[in-house]
Amino acid sequence: MGQGQSSGGGAISGAVTPAMMDNFHTFIQYTSAAYCNSDPAQMNQKISCSGNACPEIQTHDTHIVTTLEGTERPTGGYIALDNTAQRIVVAFHGTRNIQDWITDAKAGLVDSDLCANCKVHDGFQDTWNDIEQTVVSVVTGLHSVHPEYSIATTGHSLGAALATLSAAHLRQKGLAVDAYLYGSPRVGNPEFAEFINAQPGHSFRITHWDDPVPRLPGHLLGYAHIDTEFWLSVGGAKKIDYTPADVKVCLGTYNKNCNSGTEFGDLDVEAHSYYLQRVSACKKG
Repeated sequence: MGQGQSSGGGAISGAVTPAMMDNFHTFIQYTSAAYCNSDPAQMNQKISCSGNACPEIQTHDTHIVTTLEGTERPTGGYIALDNTAQRIVVAFHGTRNIQDWITDAKAGLVDSDLCANCKVHDGFQDTWNDIEQTVVSVVTGLHSVHPEYSIATTGHSLGAALATLSAAHLRQKGLAVDAYLYGSPRVGNPEFAEFINAQPGHSFRITHWDDPVPRLPGHLLGYAHIDTEFWLSVGGAKKIDYTPADVKVCLGTYNKNCNSGTEFGDLDVEAHSYYLQRVSACKKG
């Protein structure tokens, strides 16, 4: 069994363990790498990062199988095979600037084919439609060759929304997929959230301090979060050196005991840029 293999689904409760914290650090590196490893010219190359963005991952035998780019929204990512960790990874970087995200946050809900009453943010669904065939075909193909490898999706910001949709659709294909989601917005309605929560595979939705993005789009607009939230709850916007004891666990589609209960403020997004490290440290330009 690959490292980090999912052992089932449902909400995760209780204290954060050192092993979970290690995974949070590992998957933010895969996510950070998406900011500088999403160019089609990098396919079949080994993952590497400037800015100390993925020091662990670039020591692995990790190669980019394909890159991902949506035409409707400014995001991208890659699918990689990590032979060292025995893992298939689908990773997405976030939106290029916060104004793009504010625009995205105004979009409405549209029907999803995941369940009868599932609805998803229009912009997220449009972008998923662009990449769905590639994600599903490449991951299922890799799984057929490496059935012992674990599968995980990961992303930051808008990329976390795409990682959520990727995990949901891959799970629908019968695959056990874990999702590591950093600074994710709300993706869909309560029915969508509960559908995700009932799927096999675990979802780790990590939030940081007073990051405003996880509070968008607003729950009064019909949106709900998936379980489980892991809130990096102390220290300030640029703090990156967290221990398991610093992480608060919150359950439920709308829980004000974690990030949702912080002051919205003036859309200061500094906390959104720091998740255990500066997330976009290797981004060009």
